[in-house]
This record gives sequence, C-alpha cells and structure tokens, in this order.
Amino acid sequence: MRAGVVPAGRRQSLAAVAALLVSMTPAPAAAGEGLTLSEAWVPAAPEVGRDIPLLITVKNETSAPEALLRVRCPIANFSERHTVDRGEGAPAMRSIPNIPIPAGSTLVLLPTAYHVMLLQTREPLEPGKRFTCTIVFQKAGSIETEVEVRKSP
Repeated sequence: MRAGVVPAGRRQSLAAVAALLVSMTPAPAAAGEGLTLSEAWVPAAPEVGRDIPLLITVKNETSAPEALLRVRCPIANFSERHTVDRGEGAPAMRSIPNIPIPAGSTLVLLPTAYHVMLLQTREPLEPGKRFTCTIVFQKAGSIETEVEVRKSP
C-alpha cells in the first residue's frame, strides 16, 4: 500500500468516527437562550452630558452562572457596571468588571445595588422616548433590548 493512501473501508470508518465526534460536541447556546430581559428603563434627563442609571431585570433560567459584561447604547458615549459599597461612611458607587447573575436567579438592577451607568448622554431624554441597547453577556452573547425613558421618581 502506498504511503498516504487509506483503504475504502477504513475511510468509511474514519468518516463515521468523525460524524460521531461532531454529533457529541455541544452546540453553542443561541444568543439570549435562557436569559430574559424586562423592565429596561432610564430616568428622564433633559440635559445632554448627564450620567444616568440603566435599570433592568435579568432572569437567568439556565443552570449556569452568567455575567453582564458590557452595554452599548446609542444615547450615551460610555457605560460602566457598578455596585454600591456600604463600607465606612456613606454608600459609594464603584466600577466593577462585570455583574454576576447566578444560575436560576432573577437580578434586578437598581441604583442602590448592581446597576449600569450610561455616561455622557448624547441627547435630551424626555419621558416616553424609547431606544435600543445591546447588552453583552459572557455566555449568552449580545442581546438587544428596548429601553424606555420614564419620569424620574
């Protein structure tokens, strides 16, 4: 037999093994599979250049922990993930690399807990306005969600 030549029967066996291995490889989860986003809103901000919180509810219906990595919104120049430290003195916001979302949990982003700050708004935000943000998660990937501007409480 010449070097590099595989007999026909062996070729079929190799093809069957390759097909079996491919079928055993888990398919990547579709973007957003197992995550539900709801109640996305920001407070009204009539002046340009403001920093405002993006408040949203994230439900993780998967059996694995997830993490919110970043947010892109057309109405702001930047975004940061924050938590609120309640150490010595008054509570203070602190930037964090991601927001953890435990498996099988619902996380409500609030100004007094985990939240996303939209920094340097690009336009006035009046109550009733709507816009779309892209939220990027560690496992689920990018999910677009509609955000409503509401009157500040």
